[in-house]
This record gives sequence, C-alpha cells and structure tokens, in this order.
Amino acid sequence: MKVQHILVPTDFSERSIKAIQSAGNMVDFYGCTVDLMHTVPLMKYFHESMDPLGVPFSIEKHLYPHCLERAHEQLEMLAEKYIKKEYRGKIFTNVERKASEAIVNQSRQEEYDLILMSAKGEHDTLHLLGGTTEKVIRHSRVPVLSVNEVISEKNIHTIMVPIDFSDGSFFSLIPAFELAKEFKAKIVLFNVIELYSAGSDMVPYVPTSIDEDAIYDSLITRLMEYLDEHDQYNLGIHRTGVTYKDVLVSSENDHVTSVELHTKVVKGISAHREITDFANDESDLVVMSTHGRTGLARVFIGSTAEQVSRHLQVPLLTVRPEFLEQPVE
Repeated sequence: MKVQHILVPTDFSERSIKAIQSAGNMVDFYGCTVDLMHTVPLMKYFHESMDPLGVPFSIEKHLYPHCLERAHEQLEMLAEKYIKKEYRGKIFTNVERKASEAIVNQSRQEEYDLILMSAKGEHDTLHLLGGTTEKVIRHSRVPVLSVNEVISEKNIHTIMVPIDFSDGSFFSLIPAFELAKEFKAKIVLFNVIELYSAGSDMVPYVPTSIDEDAIYDSLITRLMEYLDEHDQYNLGIHRTGVTYKDVLVSSENDHVTSVELHTKVVKGISAHREITDFANDESDLVVMSTHGRTGLARVFIGSTAEQVSRHLQVPLLTVRPEFLEQPVE
C-alpha cells in the first residue's frame, strides 16, 4: 500500500482533529502529502423559509462566504499545528448537501491513496461509526482509514485481517502487509465459521467436521494459491510447521521482508460479533475488504463490514479490491 497523498476531512470536532494528528504521525514514515477539507452543510431549510419573507439577507452572499472563509482559516491553523510544513498540501472548503458526497467527489478529483477520517463526527449517533464515515466507506474507491484515537507507530502492534475464503477478503492482506512493515507489527488472520451457514462456495476448503485445525490448513492453502495467482504482489507464505503460526515474506531487489502471520479460527453464530469482540480485545488495527464472499458491497457491508465498523473501537482500514473497476452506487 503506497501512501503518497492523504485526504483528511474534518468537521472541527475533537474526534476529527485526532484524524489530522494521525495524518501528521503518518508523514514521518510515509513522507506523504496531506490535504485537509471541510464541508459547510447546505442550509436548504433556511433558504426556503427566508426567501418568501424578503429579508435583506442572502445566505449565499453573506453566510456561506463567511463560513467558508472561517473554515479555511481553521484548516490553515490545524495544518500548521499538526502537519510538518514540507508535507502540507492543499486546503479545500465547499458547500454541499451531504458531506459524504463532497468527500467522495473530492477523492475522485485528486489522486489520493488514502482517506483518513474520524470514525465519529461532531454529533453522537446510536452507532459508534458516524453516518458520514459509513457512507464514505461504502462509496469510496480509495481506502478509508477511520480512527477514534490518534494512531502512531507506537500503538500499532497487532493488525487483524478478517477473511472468508474469498478473493475479495484475501486482497485486504496486501495493504495489511505494507502497514505491518511500517508499524513493525504482526498480522492475525481471523476466520469465523458461522455455524449452520457454510456456503457451497467454501467447498472443498471447509471440511464437514468443522475442525479448526483443518480449517486453518485449508485457509492457508487457499491463500497461498491466491498469492501464486497474483504474483504481482510479490508476496508469499513460509510455513513454519507450527499450527496457526506462519510468516509472510516479500522479496524485492534481493531484500527480504518478513512479517509474522498468525491465524485464528473461531466458531460462532454471528461473524460480525466475533470479529468485533476479538478486534476490540486483541488488535490495534483492523484491515477489512468492502467485498466478501458474496462479491457485492451492498450485501457484505450490510451484513458484516458495516456491523463491524459500527461497533469497532480500534482503527479500521477498509479497502476495495482492485478487480472491481466500477464504484458501487
């Protein structure tokens, strides 16, 4: 995962400022450019209410320009405070009906490698993940890293990657490996065997006995096949002979890089609950594909990734598999 250009949306809440701080930490080892943006919400209600009254005040001529100017000043101050001068990029302010649409549109206009934003915005919701962040994750072609707290290389030691035997979920291992190299962290592959729900697409990899050791062997075998089929990632698995403990290896220009690869297989009724519980207790970062066994973002996000993201306490990086060329609307 090459990170050279990061977009950080903010609503100026304390939580969203932690995302800017996280971006400031990431430039230390990625050397990337950081752009900041803020979206002023479109005040449609006031437009419709004030126009018939003939009030000598124009929202478009008076209020919005003031809001945009103030937002630009605040973004400049935050950039100066948290981002080293040589890594500061552009500042964007706009007026849009939905902040999520503005963020996604901006990410498509520039060549970004990552959107880094707060998992929760200024206003609390019933879910831990804010509605704006949830929509950005659903529609973005760019990886989205959502955070609750400031992240740095000092607090990322274990990276969890949920997988379900699909190519979409296996793809998330690629950026996880790149992050593990930078953070000097280990990776934990996490597979949930949902009782009574193993699909035909998992055959012949899932034994009918549902034995965890056999699942582990089948999982690593399929993953090795996937990496062989996608040799452009230059990534392989070294089997150590110790159950559940292997090594991810990358060799480039005679330089070998390795990352510990642990596997955890559990049985459960609800995949998202098992993933969330393990992530919050045992991991520091989760890397998850937006497309799983179904191949449909609407289905996978709605049933698993969306549920995980709503209740996750640790940072979440969602990635869209490269084989999907068109955005999901």
